[in-house]
Formats: sequence, structure tokens, C-alpha cells
Amino acid sequence: MGPKVTRPKWWFHGLGLAVLLATVAAFGQDSGASTLEDGIRLFRTGQLEDARRIFEAAHERQPSDTEAAFYLGRVAFEREDFETAIDWFAQAADGEGCPAEAYLWLGRAYGYHAQRSSLLHKPLLARKTHAHLEQAVACAPDHVAAHWDLMEYYAKAPIFLGGSRKKAGEQANIIARLDPAEGRKARQFLAEMDG
Repeated sequence: MGPKVTRPKWWFHGLGLAVLLATVAAFGQDSGASTLEDGIRLFRTGQLEDARRIFEAAHERQPSDTEAAFYLGRVAFEREDFETAIDWFAQAADGEGCPAEAYLWLGRAYGYHAQRSSLLHKPLLARKTHAHLEQAVACAPDHVAAHWDLMEYYAKAPIFLGGSRKKAGEQANIIARLDPAEGRKARQFLAEMDG
């Protein structure tokens, strides 16, 4: 056993000060932007409840914050609470500019909600799905995922709800132009649907 190490008395005070400063720094980082980033990180690792609390707090602090509303929609969507997701995505889409991602997820939420709804409500929800997916590609013509979803809608929807094999093929061509690998998958998808 080596010699006993004696530290000066001020070392303990220095340690206490370091802990105090670290605690203050941690509280200082609780700004809206860093908190939202923490929530997004939690969301991406599947910690939905913790992420939801952060997004709700951010939304309460800044009700016009469309990013917090968007992620609240994503949390609700992951939990398959599509009606709540629709409400949040609609708020996110209501912001400034033309938020393609919000319109895309709004269309998706309407689509999944339509699948679970009564026959009476399905047509209205399907039309809303179609309208929001169209809006997503209008906002961001190079958004491959939005074109994919729109292509699937055209391929699967009946004609009276806007379904069209021709329009599905046009979307596959756009996808191929934007991303050749995704375009091959899109064309394969349509070929398989044609059977």
C-alpha cells in the first residue's frame, strides 16, 4: 500500500464548486432550442413518453412553435393515435411557408385513420389523404418520400377517390429522376401490383 495522499482542504471546496457549476450549467441548457433537440433525440431512440413531455412543454412555452407540434404528431402517430396525430400535424402545417414534411405526415395520418374508420367516413378521409400528399409534393417537388406516398395512393385508391394507374406511373418516373435506386423500387412496386 502506497503512502497516504493528503489533499489540501481547499480541494473539497473546489469539488463542491465544480458540482455547483455543472448543475447550474445543466439548468442553463434548458432553453427552448436545446430542450426540443433533447426531445427529438429521445423520440429517435424510442423514448416516446419522455419526448412527448418535452414537446408539450416546448409547445406550451411557444404555442406557435410548429416543430414541437410536428413532433407531438409524430409521437401520436407512433402510438397509432391517428386522430390526435392529425390535430398536431394540422397545426404544424399551419405555420409559415410550405412545410412539406408536415403535409406528408398529415396525409399519412389521414390515410391510416381512414383504414380504421367506418365505410361512411372512409371516402372523406381518403380525399384528405390525397389532398395533403399532393400539397407535400407541391411544397417540395424533390421530396422522394412524398412522391412515394402519392404514388401508392394513386395505385391503391379507387378511381372515384382519385386513384389512377397512369398517375401512379408518373410518380414512379419522378421518383426515378430524383433517385434512380428508389425509382427501380417504385417501378417494381407497381409491376407487382399489376400482378
